[in-house]
Amino acid sequence: MTATHQYKADQMIQYRVLLACMKEALFPAATHITVEKGDVRIRYRQHMLYVRYTIKSAFYQITMDGPITYSVANEVQEIQSLRTLIDVLMRHFDIGFHERLIEELEHSVLGLSLSYRQYEHRETAMRHALKFSRMPSELNFIAWLTHMGEDHHFSALGYTEGMVWHGHPSHPLTKTKLPLTSDDIQAYAPEFMRVVPLNIVLVKETVLHETAMNGDSNFVLNKVVPDMKRKLQQYLEPYEAELEAYRVLFVHPWQYEHVVVQQFKDNIQAHTVIPTPFTVEAKATLSFRTMYLLNRPYHIKLPVNVQATSAVRTVSTVTTVDGPNLSYQLQPLLNEFPTLQVALEPYGAYIDAPADVARQFAMIVRQSPEKDVTEMTQLVTACLIERNPVDKQVVVDSLIEYVYGDVNATTIATFIREYSRALVIPLIAYIQRYGIALEAHQQNTVLEVNKADQTFSFIVRDLGGARIDLPTLQRAIPNVVVTNTSLIAENIEAVIAKFQHAVIQNQLGTLIHHFKHVYKSDEQALYDIVSDVIHEAIDDTQSHAVALKRVLFGERVIVKALLNMRMNQQVKQYMNVALDNPLYEKKVY
Repeated sequence: MTATHQYKADQMIQYRVLLACMKEALFPAATHITVEKGDVRIRYRQHMLYVRYTIKSAFYQITMDGPITYSVANEVQEIQSLRTLIDVLMRHFDIGFHERLIEELEHSVLGLSLSYRQYEHRETAMRHALKFSRMPSELNFIAWLTHMGEDHHFSALGYTEGMVWHGHPSHPLTKTKLPLTSDDIQAYAPEFMRVVPLNIVLVKETVLHETAMNGDSNFVLNKVVPDMKRKLQQYLEPYEAELEAYRVLFVHPWQYEHVVVQQFKDNIQAHTVIPTPFTVEAKATLSFRTMYLLNRPYHIKLPVNVQATSAVRTVSTVTTVDGPNLSYQLQPLLNEFPTLQVALEPYGAYIDAPADVARQFAMIVRQSPEKDVTEMTQLVTACLIERNPVDKQVVVDSLIEYVYGDVNATTIATFIREYSRALVIPLIAYIQRYGIALEAHQQNTVLEVNKADQTFSFIVRDLGGARIDLPTLQRAIPNVVVTNTSLIAENIEAVIAKFQHAVIQNQLGTLIHHFKHVYKSDEQALYDIVSDVIHEAIDDTQSHAVALKRVLFGERVIVKALLNMRMNQQVKQYMNVALDNPLYEKKVY
């Protein structure tokens, strides 16, 4: 890691902290804030913070530039580090940062600086690879992905999971992974695309709670690793035990070393948990704890007792039950639309222990969203606003160039319309027909580009992030059972708000911000296209049409106050802030 990477990462987290303090109204009430003519000025009593910005767009997205300065009276100080900024905010602007939060923010700087360095390494390696393969140096990134995808050993989706250099588009804790060391980050974070050997552990059936979508309680052995049956049986022979009495669980190697061998040592001594010397090869997806198995059509969601962004990434026991149960109960409903599919979760398991312990030793098996490479090129949508190491463009620009031939006002508008129609129309239909809002934000959504006609479709993964209006779902599936109460929304408005946050703000908002920043696009014209698509999607003859219009076209929208939640050490209880809605319509619904 060079000083340049460190400085660049530190400054980026400074921007995010300052922006979060503004957006979440963390400054004292008497503070005067102006954002105009390229200047941000924050004045409290005689103290002032100042920074330049290059663009401001909806949902309080502001791209800052250059150093932040602090002034009081005639004294002007250029902020040199995140620690200095936090000190100024605490001493002169009465904003409270506890020591743990400061540690988390500084760890985010570490992770981001390593990510910047990795991009530089990837770019250098790509330049040499293109030179020696005699491929054209101006090769379009999507064309390169499509070409590479012809090799069955290459995963286009896996490659894009590992190139989200900035992580969450606005969270100050975007790259926090405490307590991982620098070496750990490089071994396990998705940007580094390292092979991670998942430990295979055998757990006695009598101490395991398991849920299988198809009734096969031995799903992992029968479907995921059937080639390992003989090895595992032979390994069990000295224990005088039969493989049928055990179940296969995967354990992340960090979790195995730091949690499982310590917290579950009594189970290991009693042979109800038997570690084996065997592993399966995997790589991290963008969600860090969810691993995609190499050459096996499954993803595995695993607990890793690490704080990634705001939360410690274990696996809730109820999600191991609801994933398979909902996959089974919703299966007939989840493939109704050709442009949107859902990755099912056929199996989940957790060890018999109190819930706060069991969540450290659990697992969910998810069907891999990867399709036949001859038909589709797949990208995780979070990569669309990141720079790629092939043509060095932002990925969405490479995509528009690939599909439409050029990036201009017309092709950007066409892209926003086609992208929105493929994603928004089915998601709103799920809300109206079944009361389900899938959490289709950039981390959970896979974009598919059809190789034959360049049309778009999507796959959404992670049923655990959905929100459900139970009365609506019960009309479609009278006997539906939802174990995880956090999935059940208090009303249909909360379901719609989940869609609004994940899709309108997180997906489309960040794309439109990019187009405004780089191409000076007419921001409101692009949101008008989104508005047209939403009107097209809402069926006035179906349930919740009025509620959808009231929430989606209301004057204000609700945004999670991510920094404030960490200041108050609240992860599960949301704190929100209201922002102006670019889709606002003055009609009364």
